[in-house]
Amino acid sequence: MFQPYAALLLDLDGTVVDSEPKHIQAHRRFLATQGITPSDELIFGNIGKSDRHFYSTLIQHHGIQAEPEHWMAKKTELLKDLYRIDGLALRPGALELLDNAYAQGICTAIVTSSERRLCALSLEAAGLAHRLPIRVCHEDTVGHKPDPAPYLLAMRRLSVPASRCLVVEDSISGVTAGKAAGCTVVGFPGLVPEKELIAAGADHCVASLASVLSLPSTTARLRAANG
Repeated sequence: MFQPYAALLLDLDGTVVDSEPKHIQAHRRFLATQGITPSDELIFGNIGKSDRHFYSTLIQHHGIQAEPEHWMAKKTELLKDLYRIDGLALRPGALELLDNAYAQGICTAIVTSSERRLCALSLEAAGLAHRLPIRVCHEDTVGHKPDPAPYLLAMRRLSVPASRCLVVEDSISGVTAGKAAGCTVVGFPGLVPEKELIAAGADHCVASLASVLSLPSTTARLRAANG
């Protein structure tokens, strides 16, 4: 018999908030000050991963004497400026998904590769800080997406098994992490196309977050739970 989902585990950047284009813009602006022009392949390959990993790799590759933390701080200041000037939009259906999860008694948590300060900044800019207080961030685990560690930690904190967790991700590394943790994963295409999310293992893909809890597997669980 189906058991209803008890936890909704959401990636943040590119999934709940439409921040990936602004992250890319901030990366390019900062790296230009260091004389680096990253390729599209390099930039897009970082989607779903941490800035620390990205900058550590670049520093090593270019033989630059610098600390990743310093680069991250400079990039974050540029990102703050972009948020202040342009605001930060939600991805389609984000509010509907949060409302539906709340109405159905499904606990919702953020599981992100961003460091805690940057996660808080994004949620505050999007007006969601009060709605999403449960967060697993970069500092919380040794392993990071595509490693399943962030999702495994979220499940432990919520005391919910993988079989009752629904993950929503927009990146290949995120989908890989969610599947490795044993969860059902919904892909939400953005900068990464649907076919690549499916190839990475996504069980379903949606065009709007509002559809996540209306997927056949989800509604079947709800019908079974309601007898």
